[in-house]
Amino acid sequence: MTTRDRILIVLLWYLVFAWGSWFGGTVYQMLVVVPLWSAAPPDSVVAFFQGTDYNRTIFHFFGPPFMAARVLPAIVALALAWHRPKHRFALGTAVVCMIAAVVFTLAYVYPINEVLFQQAGGGRPPAEIANMVDTWVLADRVRFVVGATAFVMLLRAFRLPLPPRYGW
Repeated sequence: MTTRDRILIVLLWYLVFAWGSWFGGTVYQMLVVVPLWSAAPPDSVVAFFQGTDYNRTIFHFFGPPFMAARVLPAIVALALAWHRPKHRFALGTAVVCMIAAVVFTLAYVYPINEVLFQQAGGGRPPAEIANMVDTWVLADRVRFVVGATAFVMLLRAFRLPLPPRYGW
C-alpha cells in the first residue's frame, strides 16, 4: 500500500466521522431546535433568538470554519483518489454536493440568518417574518438533501476496496 493510499484512508475515516456528525447534528436541529423558533412566527423567532445564545453556539458547529473542515479534506481525498475511477466518481459527486451546499448556504441562507437569527426578525412585519421562516425551513431541507447526498457518496467511497494492507 502506498503512502497516498494510507493518507486517503485516514481522510476517508475523518470524512465519515465529520459528515456523520454533521448529518446527526442537522437531523437533531431539524427535529428539535428549528420547531422551537419556527412554531409561531414572529413571536417564536423573537423569543428564541433574543433569549438564547444560539447564534454563538451554532456557529461552533455549522459555521464557516467547520464547513471548510468538512470540505477541504474531501477535495484532498478526491485528488489522492483521482487515479481510481470508482473512488473518483463517489468523491467527485460528494465534493460537488458539498461545494453546492456551502455556496447555497453562504449566498442564500446566511442573508436570511442575518435577519431571523441575529436580528430576531429585525422588527419586520409579522407576515414577512413568517414568510422568511418558511423560506428558511425549505432552504434548510434542500441543503440537507444535498449534504446527505454528499454523505452517502462519502460512505460509498469509504467502502470501496483499496489494495491489500501489506505493511500498514
